[in-house]
Amino acid sequence: MNFLAFFLFLFICLLNYSNARTSESLKVRIDDGRIVGRWMTSLSGRDIRAFMGIPYAAPPIGDLRFKVPQKVKPWGKLNLLAHNEPPMCTQTNIFGDLTARIVTGQEDCLYLNVYTPEISDDKKAKKWPVLVWLHGGGWVVGHSGYTQYGPEYLLEHDIVLVTGNYRLGPLGFLSTEDEHASGNFGFKDQLAMLEWVQMNIEKFGGDPNSVTIFGESAGGAAVNYHMFSSMSRGLFHRAISQSGTLLTPWAGPSAKGQAKMNAIRLADKMNCSISGTTMKEIVTCLRGVPAENITLAIYDFFEWDNDPIITFQPVVEESELEEEPFIMDLRYKKFSLDIPWMVGITSEEGLFKSASIFNSQEKTNDLIKNWEKILPATLFYEHLHEDEILELNVKIYDFYFKEEFLGNSKGNLTNMWTDGLLGGMFDNLAYRLRNNNRDNTFVYLFTHKGAASYSELFKGGREKFYGTCHADDLIYLFPMQKYNLALANSKPTEEDKKLIQIMTKMWVNFASTGTPTPEWTKDSEFPFWTPASKFPLDYMQIGNENGLSKKLLQMKKNLYPERVRFWTELREKFALHNWKLETTEKDEL
Repeated sequence: MNFLAFFLFLFICLLNYSNARTSESLKVRIDDGRIVGRWMTSLSGRDIRAFMGIPYAAPPIGDLRFKVPQKVKPWGKLNLLAHNEPPMCTQTNIFGDLTARIVTGQEDCLYLNVYTPEISDDKKAKKWPVLVWLHGGGWVVGHSGYTQYGPEYLLEHDIVLVTGNYRLGPLGFLSTEDEHASGNFGFKDQLAMLEWVQMNIEKFGGDPNSVTIFGESAGGAAVNYHMFSSMSRGLFHRAISQSGTLLTPWAGPSAKGQAKMNAIRLADKMNCSISGTTMKEIVTCLRGVPAENITLAIYDFFEWDNDPIITFQPVVEESELEEEPFIMDLRYKKFSLDIPWMVGITSEEGLFKSASIFNSQEKTNDLIKNWEKILPATLFYEHLHEDEILELNVKIYDFYFKEEFLGNSKGNLTNMWTDGLLGGMFDNLAYRLRNNNRDNTFVYLFTHKGAASYSELFKGGREKFYGTCHADDLIYLFPMQKYNLALANSKPTEEDKKLIQIMTKMWVNFASTGTPTPEWTKDSEFPFWTPASKFPLDYMQIGNENGLSKKLLQMKKNLYPERVRFWTELREKFALHNWKLETTEKDEL
């Protein structure tokens, strides 16, 4: 009896010790207060410390709407239970049913999530590389929660993952182009997030001197903006832009005066603009309008389907503003070129536009009937003169379709939107490589036929495979199929699982060293990823080439030469952008 009692007592002591250890490892104290996290598990069952819903800025409500993010109020001696994903920012899904017009989220949304490996005694002195994720969604929709961007794949490796929300739509990007609403508030939220990381991430085991920002679509373009912003300088050290750069037509800054016109148009719809009303009065009035009303006003700006996709775009700010501008110019500076950059696209990006057309005779007929009006709206060249628009329509039609429009040319319709909406990557690379003799630029093409595809979410259906869609690469970095009902019906194949291992390893390699294939030898598992130094571009093809190849990684050269040349010539002849990158003076390099 005494023997059993002794072992029962010993078992209880060990259990209490284990619980105490577990409890302490999930507690982190920062200057704002103590944070208590929870356990999650990686794909293979590794323990993950998850701290979700940490405020990094004050709620941007009331008088703080349309203002730069303010410091968060400390919670002092209270424990912040960081167990659940935070509320998303106010938004409406413009990629779903456009007749539904449902608003989700809330303005009090500036929260981030931190995921780390378990810290053991032998790892306490080691600091892990940090990856900060900026979600996509056209700066209109999206969130950072684990049900969208969970840590299960990337935390197979020893890194710290940070994801966070930022303001979206008019609430995040409205600008009056003056001191009353300077604009770029979503970017300034991201900036506050990066400042939080520098200040606090070491407490979680992360290395503030090894921070990589990465994002997809609008998130990838946001990464590119931070590479140009002096305010972001020193807050990160490497960058990855997936399917989005600032030289894509939807991502570039508004033409001077356009943002102000959009703000006035929004104010008219909200009954905040009357004859003689000043910008200060307009912004004050808009601060009193329900966030749902402002968000739903996006639909009134659409001309066809959900185009133009982004109405409230970033702006180049005036240097005379009281607050320091996020972006004053688009010049390549030395610190921009010093940042190692991985950038790429999927092979059929344009499916996010074309997939729904292939499955809707009504939309097909509408596109054919109103082609000359729809094309400029979807490809963002409505600002040109009428004769230029007509000439561009003809040139684009002749190049992609000739006389078989939507007959046997469905792939060409996808290619047109791929090139017209995402091909700006090539312009960006041309400017960067022209000024850069560093071997720190890595280009990829993602082309993989897997069990799931985002073309299903873009209303393309499951019956036919049209190619590797915009956002398909995300399926191999985050556990999309675990939480997304539209993708959950498709279980990863063995080839998909292998690609998850490959991609997360290369992304983590880049975040750790600045190159996706460090310490390469001829016996290495991966082929050497040759840096892009000039055109024609060296690039890594990632995936099974839409099911045509058994190799998941292949180095190739000269990506889409004819299509790139066509759009380069168009941009040289027509002012397709309202802005351009400027060449840095040599003495600044």
